[in-house]
This record gives sequence, structure tokens and C-alpha cells, in this order.
Amino acid sequence: MEPGSDDFLPPPECPVFEPSWAEFRDPLGYIAKIRPIAEKSGICKIRPPADWQPPFAVEVDNFRFTPRIQRLNELEAQTRVKLNYLDQIAKFWEIQGSSLKIPNVERRILDLYSLSKIVVEEGGYEAICKDRRWARVAQRLNYPPGKNIGSLLRSHYERIVYPYEMYQSGANLVVRMPSQGGSRLSSARCRFPHLLLMELVQ
Repeated sequence: MEPGSDDFLPPPECPVFEPSWAEFRDPLGYIAKIRPIAEKSGICKIRPPADWQPPFAVEVDNFRFTPRIQRLNELEAQTRVKLNYLDQIAKFWEIQGSSLKIPNVERRILDLYSLSKIVVEEGGYEAICKDRRWARVAQRLNYPPGKNIGSLLRSHYERIVYPYEMYQSGANLVVRMPSQGGSRLSSARCRFPHLLLMELVQ
């Protein structure tokens, strides 16, 4: 197309080659033969002989695969909820000056959303601790029994999820640091010294 011209000139069609059966039996040799012509256009089309049928490359007797069951009516909504939860908890810790690092438990990334949901369904953090039901929480998250995973989940919950859940509930998470002597921290504050929300008391 000439500079300044408004008329569109379509590019030339690519060359089309139709090899004979003799030529088609050696595809690499045929490609080498037509290469000088095809290189001029940068692309070409090769039509095999009309009665050619590609061989079936799968060994039917030995071919096996495991199908995945996906409930498509739930997939999108559930994924959105989890992503939204992770986004909110990540922003919460970012405000505290810390980046969210999701731990691995038994070679699996810990599902923080499911952990939070199960804790609520089991009666909440206090009830689970009182009844020592963290092993049940681990079981509901499909972790194997007998590896003290419940205690590990409790530790991760207290460190990552609990401060965020308390923040969401409107509870006061401010750790008051006296500016002049003394160190009055409530029992709740002493149980969770890792909370980063601090405020100087004048």
C-alpha cells in the first residue's frame, strides 16, 4: 500500500502445494524441495493426497486417564468467594506492614478460606480450643490423622486468620503500649503478641 493511500491492497495468497503420493512419503524431503518458494511468502499450505488418512496414534488397549468431576454450577461462585477472601486478608496484613505468606501443610497450600469457614461451623475459635477439637478441623480439611496437624493448624489460624477475623467482627485489636512506664496488656493481648496493630497511650 502506497504511503498516504486510503486503498487497502490485500496481501497475496500463500502458495499451495499438492504433493503426489511418491513425494508425500518423504515429507521432510518434500519440505526441503519447496522451501525456496515458501520462504518468499513466509507461509505456505500443503494439501496431502485426497485419499490420505492420518494414522490413529493412540494405543486403545493401553490408554487410560482419570476424569475430573467438576460441578460447573458451583465452580465459579466458590472460586470467587475464595479469591475475594484471600484478597481481603492479604490487604489486611498489608495494612499492618506485613505480606501474607500462605503456609504449606503436608505438602499442600493451606486453604485459609476453608479453615476459617470450618472454624466458624465448629463453633468458633474459643469453643474449638476449649474442647480440643483442632484434630477434627484437620480431619475436615482432609489431612491425615496422627501427625499433630491440628496443633499446626491452630498455630497458623492464630497467626494469620484470627487477627483478621477479629478485625472483621469489629473487635478492638489495638495493643496499647504505655508511653510512661508500666506494661498493662490484657490476657487476650498476651495470648496473641504477634498482633501488629499498636497504639501509643499518651
